[in-house]
Amino acid sequence: DLVTGLANRQHFLSEMEKAVSSAISGKIDQALLYVELDGYRRTLDSIGVGSADLLLADVASCLGEQVGEQDLVARFSDHTFTVLANNRSHAECATFAETIAKAIDSKIFEVGQQSVSMTASVGVCLLTEKISRVQDVLERAAESARSASEEGGNRVVVFDPSAKEKAQAEKDQHWLSLIKDALNKDGFVLFYQPMISLQGAEGEYYEILLRMSSPKGEIMPNNFLPVAAKHGLLPHIDRWVIGKAISILAERLQQGSRCTFFVKISPESIQDGTILQWLAQQLKQAKLPGKHLVLEMPESKVVTNLKPARLLAQGLTQLHCGFTLEQFGSGLNSFQLLKHVPAKYIKIDRSYMADLPKHKENELKVRELCDEARGVGREVIAEFVEDAASMSILFSCGVSFVQGNFLQEPEKVMSYEFN
Repeated sequence: DLVTGLANRQHFLSEMEKAVSSAISGKIDQALLYVELDGYRRTLDSIGVGSADLLLADVASCLGEQVGEQDLVARFSDHTFTVLANNRSHAECATFAETIAKAIDSKIFEVGQQSVSMTASVGVCLLTEKISRVQDVLERAAESARSASEEGGNRVVVFDPSAKEKAQAEKDQHWLSLIKDALNKDGFVLFYQPMISLQGAEGEYYEILLRMSSPKGEIMPNNFLPVAAKHGLLPHIDRWVIGKAISILAERLQQGSRCTFFVKISPESIQDGTILQWLAQQLKQAKLPGKHLVLEMPESKVVTNLKPARLLAQGLTQLHCGFTLEQFGSGLNSFQLLKHVPAKYIKIDRSYMADLPKHKENELKVRELCDEARGVGREVIAEFVEDAASMSILFSCGVSFVQGNFLQEPEKVMSYEFN
């Protein structure tokens, strides 16, 4: 680093890669110290921005006096320094960090004709075989430095994985409580995104998308579904959604509307083999013909749950319901899967839809998928459609249905004018 004479960020990261590799191999006498100067911006306001380099050089000199030959110290960013402590036990690394913090606190830094005092917040992450990426080490050390700063600065915080796990457990518990409340008190909300036929199919088609109600607005599923999966609640959520969808479909049918819903289902829901019997009962109670309901599952999930997915698709056919393979075309041999799983629809993987008019290779792939699908009697759906030019291409390819925010964003009500 030209200002401080210390190692620069690039060299430090290179050495960290070696250190993490050696930690994975069993070398556990290393740590990363993340040294953040407290109140740096206020100090600059006092001494003037032009004196910043002098201050940083003096801090670097102070750090250099504390480290040993085996340690590596670097200027990592503007006013952040990092130290790779080597050949020190984990207890010694924590003591070493305290020594650095005290050295900065006790020194008077000479900046031209001025003198200032500084303190630092030091975060420590011990290198162990459980941390396999440099980025993880940096994030944990930086997080610990932030904690030290929030506690008033001029202190050391050693990253404590047990504390992080406890915080994550508390966060999970919060979401778990919200999920259970939503299941028990109808706290989930269905959103509807229209699927428009390019081939003149009659009726209304919507994909059902799940949200959770909250006083601040609807919560997206990526916030709560991972916790639900961790605690085995996905089957309960799936049945809530499917049950609600069937109820709404039955109402629409009584009102004279021919509506079809596409509803996502998780692999967890099909493991015990009871979903088909339950679904048959729901359809019978609602007096709803099965043709109005289509269940969807990603191709990758079907591949890893092939036997139960095949039984599901076969059972849905007997109930006159449909089955869709989502994210189709992402695998090595997607059409081979159709020999095992009788899906009525395939939904093209979104990777082919991004800037479709500008990528000829994507258009060729979509055309190839459509031709092959037509040859085996499957209907093709394209989602994440972005513009009119894409619509024109998809129509020429023979796509059956399109959906995307360009056509209409998901809404709480079914408002699309299909006619």
